[in-house]
Amino acid sequence: MKTILITGAAGNLGTAVVEKFLSEGYFVIAIAQDKNEIPARENLEVVELNVFDEKACREFVSELIKNYSRIDAAALLVGGFAMGKLEETTDESLQKMIQLNFLSAFHIAQPLFKNFSENKSGKIILMGAMGALNPAAGKNMMAYSLSKSLLFQFNGLLNAAGKELNINSIVIAPSTIDTPQNRTAMPNADFSKWNKPNDIAQMMFEFSEGKRSEEVIKL
Repeated sequence: MKTILITGAAGNLGTAVVEKFLSEGYFVIAIAQDKNEIPARENLEVVELNVFDEKACREFVSELIKNYSRIDAAALLVGGFAMGKLEETTDESLQKMIQLNFLSAFHIAQPLFKNFSENKSGKIILMGAMGALNPAAGKNMMAYSLSKSLLFQFNGLLNAAGKELNINSIVIAPSTIDTPQNRTAMPNADFSKWNKPNDIAQMMFEFSEGKRSEEVIKL
């Protein structure tokens, strides 16, 4: 049985990803701020962890490896969004977005990479955003787009470092994801054009199984 670690597991996307991997026979380690947000299931371990705490993440991964010895994949889904043009972007807003969208992934990926290296195998999934690739789309969400852009650079570095170790990383970069919150915020939009969480979860599964080899998927 393969094992996947999923952060942001209680969110709209995280819930779909957890369900997908459980349905495909994976053992899922789901990280949430409140473990009560995720019902107990067979082959599911729910863990409370502050992914913004570097020391706590390092200790958590170390303990995880002692318990499971091998983690096959990690889907690092924690993130946050904020609007704001250049003139509205402060150090505080930028640092908040970097913490939410980059450091939350880095704090898990860094210690986990060592285990992947020892096992000569591992898959890392990151959640980017089209706003980080398309300046016209990202200019009104400056801090958010900048923070997400770090994930694309990190992805390239992870793939370079893991090239000879059978370690692969991918960034999935959606535009709008179809969530209840987004429907409320944009009630006049064409929801049919939005990315469905279940479709994104399917892509993650295919990548984890070695059925996709792209470094970036633009949606």
